Amino acid sequence: MRRSQYYWQYPSVSDETAEQLNQLQLAGLNYSPAFLRLCLQRGLNTPQAIQQATNQEPQLYHDPFLLYDMDRAVERLHQAIERGEHILIYGDYDADGITSTLILVECLESLGANYSYYLPNRLIDGYGPNLNRYKQKIEEDGVQLILTCDNGVAGFEAIDYAMQQNVDVIVSDHHELPPTLPDAYAIVHPKHPKGDYPFKELCGAGVALKLAHALTGELPAEALELAAIGTIADLVSLTDENRTLVLSGLGMMKETVRLGLEMLLTQEKVNLQEINTETIGFIVGPRLNAIGRLGDPTPALELLRAEDEDEALALLQIINEQNKERQSIVTTITQQVIQRIEAKGAIPDIIIEADADWPAGVLGIVASRLVEQYHRPALIFQYLTEKEQFRGSGRSIAGINLFRWLSEQSEYIAQFGGHDQAAGLTIDAQQWELFNQSMADSAIDFREILAQKPELCIDVCIQPEECTVEFIQECAQLGPFGMDNPKPMIAFDPVQLKQKRLIGSDQQHVKFVVADIDSDKSVEGIGFNKAALFETINLQQECAIAGELSLNQWNGQITPQVQLKDLAVFGMQWRDFRASKINPAILSAQKALFMYQQSALGEWLKQHINTSSVIASYDEIETFDLSEFEHLVLFQPPANLKSFDNLMQHSWALVDLGVYLEESKWLAGLPTRADFAMIYRWIQQQKEPINVRNTLPQLSKQFNLPIVKLKGIFHVFFEANFVTINNGFAVAQVIDSNTKHDLFKTSAYQQYEKAYQAEALLNYQTIDQIKLYIDELRN
Repeated sequence: MRRSQYYWQYPSVSDETAEQLNQLQLAGLNYSPAFLRLCLQRGLNTPQAIQQATNQEPQLYHDPFLLYDMDRAVERLHQAIERGEHILIYGDYDADGITSTLILVECLESLGANYSYYLPNRLIDGYGPNLNRYKQKIEEDGVQLILTCDNGVAGFEAIDYAMQQNVDVIVSDHHELPPTLPDAYAIVHPKHPKGDYPFKELCGAGVALKLAHALTGELPAEALELAAIGTIADLVSLTDENRTLVLSGLGMMKETVRLGLEMLLTQEKVNLQEINTETIGFIVGPRLNAIGRLGDPTPALELLRAEDEDEALALLQIINEQNKERQSIVTTITQQVIQRIEAKGAIPDIIIEADADWPAGVLGIVASRLVEQYHRPALIFQYLTEKEQFRGSGRSIAGINLFRWLSEQSEYIAQFGGHDQAAGLTIDAQQWELFNQSMADSAIDFREILAQKPELCIDVCIQPEECTVEFIQECAQLGPFGMDNPKPMIAFDPVQLKQKRLIGSDQQHVKFVVADIDSDKSVEGIGFNKAALFETINLQQECAIAGELSLNQWNGQITPQVQLKDLAVFGMQWRDFRASKINPAILSAQKALFMYQQSALGEWLKQHINTSSVIASYDEIETFDLSEFEHLVLFQPPANLKSFDNLMQHSWALVDLGVYLEESKWLAGLPTRADFAMIYRWIQQQKEPINVRNTLPQLSKQFNLPIVKLKGIFHVFFEANFVTINNGFAVAQVIDSNTKHDLFKTSAYQQYEKAYQAEALLNYQTIDQIKLYIDELRN
């Protein structure tokens, strides 16, 4: 049995693949065989393709005037600049919107334009052109030309208003196009239906860079790092000219003159020479996004253009505080939703939750975390009391198109937008219950998909000896990594687990070492928030690991390291909870089958185990459908090995071994002839009936026999009619000396012996010895 969180999709390897690898090696490419196998799996099957994919100074950059309406937009903007018209740059509140706005701010400033800019407040203005804000800017600020960036194609009402006031609107955007476009003066968009731009996946900052290039007649080098931030943070494709923009921008960032950006990176202890897409994706982007999620995003833009150190420091402090607040809010809301889900006892087909105290700006992050944890689509809402509306964000799993699904519920939705994996939507309160019921009913159609593990695509399988510093450096040449060019997912299959150690303040992370099964070659790894995966695997166990490779620098040494994505464990896994006292951890098992022997202990278990688990006595196990369970907890040992043998016919993923005992027959030993004779003689000598319960401690001390063995002896005597027992009092019987009595053939003795054997295996043998017993049983 192979157990993992993901379904691993392995690369196909054929005779043709082997021949292609041979041809690449004969072509003189100075790369390792492992890297060439990786290239082949990514469709790079010629020397030219590999050279192009690994070129870290690509020159692919399309003519900005190939964008539809670019010439018209440039002409109108130059006209406005010459006339001194007041130009408003109307941006967006996320990292892409902030950077695209700043690109155009710096461009117009360099051209001497009369301009101002506005970044909408997510909580007040919402996304895209806002009618009231347009009215204010036109009527109060005297705006004469509006230039949008990273928004506009869905802003019909506001754009119509502006055009009716003789205020032209130039839209620069990259979002999904509606069936009809607003009646703007010009729409610069890489996917314009009347256009034929060679690359469709520019982000807002990429379009803004093109517009700045067209306006100034040259590519503004100082804007490249802004375009790179927007491109990476907005998760657009890192192929074609986006690869050129990002690599060029990252190169500029290593020598950045943007004081605020440098201070942010220094604060986060980033080596400027090692900046990559992960730096932007996990450090810069989230901080720029955070402030726009909770209010006015303007400080983020001002930080990127700051020239005064005191000003930059003050702005950075605002952003840090907002980012910490965002993180705290996301964690709190996520925990609250998890508590609601756990209270229901079963994970729903789709997670839909709402609360008036949950700010809408962070709910997309919350939904993403829930999707990752539960493998379920999630819709999380803020209830707006005054408007009597639910406003929220949704995320989905692979195989379920959320945009299409919500489109089918449009009768209940006031407005929504998005794509196959993410959406934002608003629902009027009177439609809330109907919407919930409709989503729940239609979710039934997706149960087959929900039951499947999420897929993990493996790029290449390598051996630990192939995991070298040089191989990782070769892989890095395929970067920058991101959308449509993911970091290679590497598998080691099979390997042996040699070391594991929990780390971190909450012990949720794990460091480990795996080694080749046939040699001593090993590779180190780290798993963030993966400690639970290693609870069920023992050292020396055969397994497989999948993850991304990185270089670990420590004490002046550089070594390869795997950042774990998933662990595949082979066979039945065991956890040893055997001890003289019950370990509380064993009671926390979820969706487990707990086995007990004594009925009194069964009643106790009902009160102390997780509500998702089930208890059963060994006597009633035949009535259970074991196929419903993967996790077995042997809380007590069975009365005989046959019960254990029957349980082991099922393919358990995990077995917890508790086998708690009040009295150990194995430690007491089997009753001997001498034991029987000694106790029987003593019984015969008693002139009064014996109170068995009260006498056992005295007998145990007198004859140095454990109480559990004495109980066994009395049971044997009773079955053989050596004694009678009434109301707990035993009386010796006269035995016919001519009749042979074999006490070892009584069922009482045999039951004692079977329990003794079960204890001997389950309580006093190692896990490896128990596994060997099971293997021999199955063979």
